[in-house]
Amino acid sequence: MLSAINSVDYTIFHAVNQYASHVKFVDSLMVFFADYAQYVLIVLLGLFLLINKNGSRVVAFQALCACATGVIINKVISLFAYRDRPFISHHVNQLIDHAANSSFPSDHATSALVITFTIWLHFKRSGRMWIVMGALIAFSRVWVGVHYPFDVLTGAILGCVLALFIHYVIFNTKMMRAITNLSIFRKSAYDEQSQYY
Repeated sequence: MLSAINSVDYTIFHAVNQYASHVKFVDSLMVFFADYAQYVLIVLLGLFLLINKNGSRVVAFQALCACATGVIINKVISLFAYRDRPFISHHVNQLIDHAANSSFPSDHATSALVITFTIWLHFKRSGRMWIVMGALIAFSRVWVGVHYPFDVLTGAILGCVLALFIHYVIFNTKMMRAITNLSIFRKSAYDEQSQYY
């Protein structure tokens, strides 16, 4: 059963990765999403924390909590379900350098989807754009040759489920409601600046 899944997974991986190194512009785009787009999300959360418009500070706090939880869960999973990366077991078109550590599940896919899905839960209209970005981050990891499709699919699903769980369960507990009702989450950047004048 496992060998059959791995076979299908590699078939899909090859169907995607075989096109890498053919079109420079597409490769550059995929490298950006695979390696650098995560920093765009970090900057975005930083802006959410700083500006605090429409409760964005709570959104950033929630996304960071969910992201940290996802990374911890992934580390535990990788201890019990170690999987070599594609470039270890196969000849691939590898566009970025990566350590030869566990491929399953994808931390990038989990982090990207847990953050973008959390944003979407709060800001439905603009959140769609960020979910597309999260999906591109996940897909790009296959394109550049560092993850199998099942790695990123598992990571993405985990990210979405965690975002839902943190949003609807954890952040609805009395403790989290008390924390997010603190003045630090309610004051805007303008309010905080005006107290010094």
